[in-house]
Amino acid sequence: MLISRGICYFCVLYYISMLKGSFSHISSAAKLALFLLLIIVFMLFSSLAGFVVLMPFLGSGVLNILTSPDYSNPAAINAMKALQIINMVGGLLFPALIYAWLIRGDRSSDLKLSAFPGSLRLILSALLIVSAQPFISFINGLNGQMQLPVSMEGLESWMLNMEQQAQHLTDAFLATTSLPGLALNIFMIALLPAVTEEIVFRGVLAQLFRDWTRSKHWAIVISSLVFAGIHLQFYGFLPRFLLGMSLGYLFFWSGSLWLPVIAHFTNNLLSVIAEFLFRKGTISVNADQLGFSDNVLIVIASGIITIAILFYISKLKNKPLVEIGDFNDRKLAR
Repeated sequence: MLISRGICYFCVLYYISMLKGSFSHISSAAKLALFLLLIIVFMLFSSLAGFVVLMPFLGSGVLNILTSPDYSNPAAINAMKALQIINMVGGLLFPALIYAWLIRGDRSSDLKLSAFPGSLRLILSALLIVSAQPFISFINGLNGQMQLPVSMEGLESWMLNMEQQAQHLTDAFLATTSLPGLALNIFMIALLPAVTEEIVFRGVLAQLFRDWTRSKHWAIVISSLVFAGIHLQFYGFLPRFLLGMSLGYLFFWSGSLWLPVIAHFTNNLLSVIAEFLFRKGTISVNADQLGFSDNVLIVIASGIITIAILFYISKLKNKPLVEIGDFNDRKLAR
């Protein structure tokens, strides 16, 4: 059964490889529909593949373990981590790369991964996230106080339930005090989402919406709304939206996907490291409390410094990028 599915999967990939650039001239609406279709199909397939892969380890009850997890069971947590990685790669990264292949030749198919933006920009992108922590924490606190009207009590109850489920899962993933566990979390929570989500939301969606609306500003707003909403954590929607806006401008100002990847990675890495050190007893604040300050001046300074760094990066936008291939050639020529 597994071999036959693997053969079918290979045949599908082979057929797709023959369609390079075949959809480059379709409309923006059709491109969006194509991308969403790829996401749905591959997410379903990756989930099924995840169940098949985990079945030898968890038995026939794998579906119940993953859909109704016991967060105190290490085996269940490890299984969910494995499924998370499989879905991230198979359900998001693969369809984004295949989409870019199918519309190759169109400018929105260029994921901007070949251009190296320079060390200064990379460092500034990381510093941008570090400096923003008090401001992000403040906005997150405001968002957490959100209350809907009584008439929307059902919606609010659903949102709270989704928030609690997401928090339980995040806490379970971060609950480690071992170095191997830390390394896995850095890969699974910091690195893989940074690369995959930036390819999806900035590399594909932001460029697609730019071509559709003829405005990079609307493209950034729309892709940031999708980025914030897709996580289904509504009490953290606003800071995630602002993060998406920052990542979007980093992308369009630099012409390179590596700046938002580095910024996104830094944001996730800070939470992973903070939670690890907190659980080790090294620091007194966990990931949720990271950067929090009740000093208004610190919050204001954080916002000003963050905006200043973004403004400075925007002024560097006209400096030429170095193609990675050219960079390697220069190193070899020395």
